[in-house]
Amino acid sequence: MFHYLSKIDNFGAEFKPRITNSEHEHKSIIGGVFTLLVYGVCLAYFIFVLQQWQTGQILPKILIESAVAAFSKFMMPNDLIAISYIRYEDQDIDPFSEQGNILMPMVAVLENNKPISYRSILNNNEVSVYGTNLVEMEQMELVKNMRNDKSQENNKVYMLLITTCKQQYLKPNQTCASESEISNFLNLGLIPIEITVTLQQFSTSDQQLYEVEKRLQFLLQDNLALKADLLFQNTKSIIDDHPLFSNQKRFVYFSDFTVLTQTLSNSNLSKSIIQDDVFIQIAFKIDPIETVQQITYVKIGEMLAEVGSIANLLLTVSWFIQQFNKEELENKIIDEIISVYYPQFKQITKIKNCMGRTIELRHEKEKINQKEFNKWYNKVRQNVIIKLSIVNQIHEISRLYFILRSQANFQSMIRFQDYGIQLPNKLFEKQKDEINNELPSRDFKIEDYDIESSKIITNNLCDEDLNILSYRLNKDK
Repeated sequence: MFHYLSKIDNFGAEFKPRITNSEHEHKSIIGGVFTLLVYGVCLAYFIFVLQQWQTGQILPKILIESAVAAFSKFMMPNDLIAISYIRYEDQDIDPFSEQGNILMPMVAVLENNKPISYRSILNNNEVSVYGTNLVEMEQMELVKNMRNDKSQENNKVYMLLITTCKQQYLKPNQTCASESEISNFLNLGLIPIEITVTLQQFSTSDQQLYEVEKRLQFLLQDNLALKADLLFQNTKSIIDDHPLFSNQKRFVYFSDFTVLTQTLSNSNLSKSIIQDDVFIQIAFKIDPIETVQQITYVKIGEMLAEVGSIANLLLTVSWFIQQFNKEELENKIIDEIISVYYPQFKQITKIKNCMGRTIELRHEKEKINQKEFNKWYNKVRQNVIIKLSIVNQIHEISRLYFILRSQANFQSMIRFQDYGIQLPNKLFEKQKDEINNELPSRDFKIEDYDIESSKIITNNLCDEDLNILSYRLNKDK
């Protein structure tokens, strides 16, 4: 059972023999510089992306779809629509003034195309950019029932009508201009009227709705009437801003509108809804086509994946540094082995130019023929490369064994299996003889084991024998 558990261990440690006395793997200055560069760039990019993510500067994914809604009901916010007169000169008369009023804005509410309410919205709450009275419409509740579903509310449409001032619609403290003043004003020709519509848009940076004004200008004429339909586009925004999981929030608002206009005679337009003369008739409706946009903000996983892609690219480039280190390691080991066989080799000094190319070779004070040295070096290098192979190392060890075997019989060779350096007596609290008596007996035959020669060889060994042939010990001498 325990044997099979050890087989499936995925965290096993691999033994790596040292290249030299203190190095498990070869590392270079160029590799260190590039490592700092790679991880420095990755860390800087991660901090940059994290800062953008926290401040909402990373654009979310937005999917926009259009759908036809058979039924819609929407309560439009206050001050959505305002009417004003465009005055070019300060002395021009404001037709929407409450005192001496000339043009009166009226609102008609239609349910299933039948008027259910008709009233004046003349007020003096705000002043337009032209210095004239800014008339704001009241809050409107629009209902769209395309299929006339009896289980749902009836269609409800609001209309803005601009007529001449009528005494019966005035509020307290409001007056009409005289008929001559009204007639003189209408005879001026084209009268510019501006409609300001306040729409809403969704801000992806702070996840809030903000207002956007859209302006329409119409020209009022005495003998003609302008009919316009404003189809408001209903937008549903579904927001998913959770950093890990799904967390949807919904916003419903009017983001835009479409204008359909036509010009009719004044008499034909007015008799269709009310009995008053109408110069401008604007109907506010809901567009049957609504927009659904799904906004998904960047998750932590996507952000880390983006940073990881940059890291992978840089680590791919690091392959060249690995190849450089590999070649440099091979050259270093080859030179070390050559020095073992040719001790004078490590005393050779190489003089290089700024490009790293060897231009001169010296052994102590004597100059070396570089051409002949290169020929010799390439030949020796090939031989050393062969010596580095595992097969060649085993081959050389086997040859040494055969040489020793030719000088001693099998029984003499096998005795050396148990020979070794004895531990110092000072390590043990008991006497040496007591320890030897407690040692387990071997299954060797008496005739195959020379006790006297074993003691002689073992007693002659000491701690210094451990490294007597060590490459490092001989190099440090």
